[in-house]
Amino acid sequence: MKRKLSLLEATAIGLGNIIGAGIFVMAGSTINLAGPAALISFIITGLLAMSIGLNSAELASKYPDTEGGVYSFAKLTMGDTVGFLVGWMRMISYSVSGAATALGFASYLQIPRLTYVIAGALIMVLSGIYLAGLKLASKIESILVVINIGGLVLFITFSLASSKFNISHFTPLAPHGLNGILTASSLAFFAYSGFNTIATLTPDVENGDKNIPKAIVLSLLITSVLYVLVVFSMLYLLPWQVYGTQGNPLTFALQEAKAPLFVVLAVSTTAIIATLTVTLSTIIATVRTLKQMAMDNLIPSRLAANEALPTLIVASIMISSLSLGNVEGIGLVSNFGTVFSYLTTAMAVIISRRRGYMGSFKAPFYPALQVLSILLSIVVLTALGEESLVLGVLSILIGLIIHVIHVEINLVEKGKTLNPHGKIGKLNSE
Repeated sequence: MKRKLSLLEATAIGLGNIIGAGIFVMAGSTINLAGPAALISFIITGLLAMSIGLNSAELASKYPDTEGGVYSFAKLTMGDTVGFLVGWMRMISYSVSGAATALGFASYLQIPRLTYVIAGALIMVLSGIYLAGLKLASKIESILVVINIGGLVLFITFSLASSKFNISHFTPLAPHGLNGILTASSLAFFAYSGFNTIATLTPDVENGDKNIPKAIVLSLLITSVLYVLVVFSMLYLLPWQVYGTQGNPLTFALQEAKAPLFVVLAVSTTAIIATLTVTLSTIIATVRTLKQMAMDNLIPSRLAANEALPTLIVASIMISSLSLGNVEGIGLVSNFGTVFSYLTTAMAVIISRRRGYMGSFKAPFYPALQVLSILLSIVVLTALGEESLVLGVLSILIGLIIHVIHVEINLVEKGKTLNPHGKIGKLNSE
């Protein structure tokens, strides 16, 4: 029999899916939006991520054959239309987030005049690599997460050891008020994207019904503590006012603080590895989402026939998303689709329980946890900003139009191929 994963291994995989490019790219922008209260923003986001993770763990135990995808959860509990919208918005958000991480990669290379050109070229190259058949192995991912954590720990250690506490770096606590805190929380969610993957491991983990919830809580607690320490270290090192929408905030902070070259290079290299691998992982995840929807016949089935067409579509959306501007703007737009899709996990738990469908794991504090998850998701969505909301709603409307047209075409095709007796052939015009 295949050896099942331990709690420690499941937690490591959870960390590998959470700790990626987000913190390396978005940390400065969260401080820019909330000031020192960015620390509070990351705590709020961590609570939202934990509630969604527990909901996903319950759904994964109920629908083990779906591989834990929020798209599948929505489709099975709320029907094809809602399932399509969740899959569609995840495809959009994945694509846009890929643009943000590609821009982060280019920013850490520090060639300002070519930042957008390098980001676009990276997307094209990685799309080509994926088409050539390269897939990230779990062993490589495990090594990379150790490198990523090591880079963050180095940054924290240097910042705290080389500076002295200065109260002016942390005051005023919330210069942009509650709106700034909530908008920063919305952006900080980008740094947590990927945590939902751990819920898909339930069948492959020893005592999965008990260990998966523990792994989710442990990985999110470790990540939240690490993220808060990174933001605290950035504020400890420099005044909050100096941070803006840089795509390379950690390197920026080290250079401003005149850190030794080896520290700057070590952290920059870690960030480059993280942004590179996350961009490739995002391309793979987006193409697979698109193909799964095609296999479920929610979009034209020919998109599932080969890798080339869906990969081209995904790469085109990613490159187009670079026109949204800096990493802050791109990240906020990306998070609309992510939060929208995760919001449905709480609804799916409530619906499945009302139908009497129970799995091996039950999310705690029902229904308070699900209500909290929905309310926090709505708060985060409304705080994303006008541009994100407009583009998000527009994406939903476009998706609905595409879905309705596809359904109508399917009905016409069925009418042409099935006669009243159920035999294959054209319908009699009479």
